[in-house]
Amino acid sequence: MIETVLFDYVNTIAFLRPSREDILIEYFKKERDILLLKEDASELYTKLDEKHHYSSVTIRSAPEKKAFYDEYNKIIFGELQGGDHSSYYDFYRSVMKRWVLDESTLEVFNFLKNRGITIGILSNFDENLEEVLKTLGIRDMLDFIFVSAKIGLEKPDIKFYECAKNMYNIDVDRTIYVGDSYTLDYLPSRKVGLISYLIDRNNVNLKTENKIQDLNEIIRMVADVT
Repeated sequence: MIETVLFDYVNTIAFLRPSREDILIEYFKKERDILLLKEDASELYTKLDEKHHYSSVTIRSAPEKKAFYDEYNKIIFGELQGGDHSSYYDFYRSVMKRWVLDESTLEVFNFLKNRGITIGILSNFDENLEEVLKTLGIRDMLDFIFVSAKIGLEKPDIKFYECAKNMYNIDVDRTIYVGDSYTLDYLPSRKVGLISYLIDRNNVNLKTENKIQDLNEIIRMVADVT
């Protein structure tokens, strides 16, 4: 019987809009007169994120954040043969963005709450995640939020998952965990013993056994074992 379902936040239950892919495409169109395909941008970001992930624990100041993304953007532009990347950081920051829920998030959360199942968030994120979740209208649906910036640990460190397990008395044999990163979410959570699933909406990860393409697949999983 499933007692708890845990979710990553970014690109699992919610997304920034416009997306980073859309912003990059717009920049290349305006500044480089290059037509960049969204699927190419998305694949590039997915691969890069597995090796170069932003740290909300060690990156605290504005200069540190800029330094990280200068290097990150340098790699992106190099892969795309986009030339000098130095103006892109400010271009990206100038675009007004907002968080939006995945279209299946509320359906899944309501189903789980009606079943009496505990819902938690395990996220590499800044300390303002609670306010973001309130703005999205889902904070009251969550039993707990476990955020890297507050505890000083972050994915893919297995201690991040172990700490959450111990703090909230999680029975790993009765807990599903869902995240969008093979490196940050899927592998380390499995090592702790969680029933882990990678959400792979574009079906690009061919090496993962437990994989879903839509959050609403969790409804079937839970219904089958409860």
